[in-house]
Amino acid sequence: MSTTQQPTAPAAPPAEDTHFFVLTLEKPGRFSMTQEGTCTPPPGSSRRDMYRLIYQSVTARDPNLSGASVGFFSLEPNRL
Repeated sequence: MSTTQQPTAPAAPPAEDTHFFVLTLEKPGRFSMTQEGTCTPPPGSSRRDMYRLIYQSVTARDPNLSGASVGFFSLEPNRL
């Protein structure tokens, strides 16, 4: 007895994050760096909440960034 495999629907593409951010950090006279990426804010989050979350996330990856000043921050919907 033979069996036939039923075709399956292609897997849905992974959901894209809803927002795009750019964060520039500076330590005057020492360095500046820019980090960009995407994120999906939790329901009820404010722009200020996301600023703090992104800053903490970026600075936690590199101890040299601790206390860096923000030269630029942008958080916008990730769509055209």
